[in-house]
This record gives sequence, structure tokens and C-alpha cells, in this order.
Amino acid sequence: MKAVRFVVFLTLLFLQFSCSGENDSNLNETSDKTITLFGKQQRDTVFLTFNIPRKTIRAQRTGKLERLVENPEFKGNSLLVQFDDYDAFVELSGEKEDLKEDVTAQLDNLPKSLQPIEKKWRDFASKLTPDKLMPDLPAFEYKEEADLMTQAGIEEKFLSIHKKELAVQNYFQLSPEDGFIIQTFAHSDDYVKKNKTLIVYHPKKIKVTAEAAFPISKSIARQIKTDLSVRVPVDKIQRIRTTPTKITYSLVLNQKLDPKICPKYVIVNQDQNVFRVPADCIGKDKKVIVSGESERKQAYYKHGEYLIYSPKTSLTIEKI
Repeated sequence: MKAVRFVVFLTLLFLQFSCSGENDSNLNETSDKTITLFGKQQRDTVFLTFNIPRKTIRAQRTGKLERLVENPEFKGNSLLVQFDDYDAFVELSGEKEDLKEDVTAQLDNLPKSLQPIEKKWRDFASKLTPDKLMPDLPAFEYKEEADLMTQAGIEEKFLSIHKKELAVQNYFQLSPEDGFIIQTFAHSDDYVKKNKTLIVYHPKKIKVTAEAAFPISKSIARQIKTDLSVRVPVDKIQRIRTTPTKITYSLVLNQKLDPKICPKYVIVNQDQNVFRVPADCIGKDKKVIVSGESERKQAYYKHGEYLIYSPKTSLTIEKI
């Protein structure tokens, strides 16, 4: 009797373990008419193209360099190059002083009929100083005034000094924009010829284009922007142009950027998860019936299996 009970006990134990093993191997919840699938997050690649222009500062004249910028970073409209301008400065200062004396001499002997013009010409003379640019020549109001100043050579001397002053301005070269110096090709006190390359730099503001083989959603755009802010030395990122599969950003850098170390791509998480669908759930039109959804979902056949896409993490689909 005990032997019979023991055999029955073993049979029941065997059946229990057999049922347990069958449940563990079933990865999807199923019924006779439906099956529950679990999606897999998709990751994809967005490719990056950096536009970092190299720009050149060349010598505007031949001469000795008094100063060449040393800081690797510079601001727009700041001094990059200064030539030795002492001789030119002395010459201009002397000519401005001579013009001032000539104007004053004419005013000291001004006829009473021209007394109304005296103040504007004395104001003009007071501004003829070595440390300032030439003021504008006063407009002639009277024929007698024009004759007086022309006979004294005032206008001719003014135009000569003004022309020389414009020429002296190329002793100073200012930066056209914010930037970072890549390389310099001269030093202070060097004698250089006109058009010699002095500085190569790249602007502080550059562009980068993110391009994908799929639509770039708002979520993916945020992932790209976050990745750029972490991997690139940037102060500001601004989107300037957008198409469905491409975004161009303007970046304001906070340090020099070597194109060789720029990231080539960004790995992003797609908004949709991928689901592998058994063949017995695929209709003749390659569509799948998803429980709770009004429209059937299109299936795609790739690499020997059917796939559907959804932002959900799980889907219950009906068997055909």
C-alpha cells in the first residue's frame, strides 16, 4: 500500500515540475486569440558635420611690428597687429600743428564782415591735436570765406593731412570678430612685408549640422543638443535651420576647437520601440491587429522577420 502511495506522489511531483518549466520558457503572454509582445528600444545614429572655418590675418603694409597679439582668445574689434608708426606719427603731428597756426593766423586778421565765422574756425583749430583724428573741415558759408581759406591753402593742407591719416590707419589691424588663434607666423619687432600671413584663427561662432536617415523628432533634437553641450566646449547652442532629417546649429565656443577631435556622430534613442511579430499574426496585407487601437498597424519584413513600431513598451495583438 505504501509503495502505491509513493508512486502516486512521484507522478504528481513530475507533473508539477513539467508545468513550471513550460511557463518559464514562454516569453510572451498568450491566449488562444491574442499574444502580448514586449518592445525593444531602438538606438540609431545621427551624423555630425562641423564647419570650423580657418581665417587669415595678413600684413596690411610693409614695416616693423611693434606688437602682435599673444592671447589665444580675442574679442571683435580688438587690436591684433600694430606696426611701428613713430615716424609717421611725428610727421602728422607737425603738419597738424602747422595747419593750426595757419588757421589761427587767418582768424587774427579776419575782416569784420566775416566775424560770424570766427567761432566755428577756432573750434576747428582747437581740435587739431596729435592724439586725435582730424575733425571735419567747416563748410564755407560765404564766398569771401572760401576765397580767404583757399588763398591761405587751408583746404589743400587739410586734404593732404587727411589722406596721410587714412594711410596711417593701416598701422593698426583690428579683429573682425571674436575668435581663437590657431597659429602665428611672426613676432613683435619682426620686419614683415605687405600681405605676409601673420595670424591664422577660427571664429568663436561656428556651425554644426546633424543629419539622420530618419525624421528628427523634438525628443531626438533634445538628445543631440544635450550631447553637443557635453562633448564640445560651448557656451551657447542655437538652432538656425531645420528640415525633417537635418538640423543646423550655431555654436558659440568658449575655447579653441580642433576639428580632428570633433565628434562624428551621436547615438540617440528612437521615439518608437520595435516589436517582433510571429507570422501567424500577420494579415495578407501585412498589417497587424493591435488590441485597443482603431487602425491596424503596418508590419515590415526585415532580415527574415516581421517588425512593427510603437512608442508603447508592450502591445497585445490578435492572431489571424
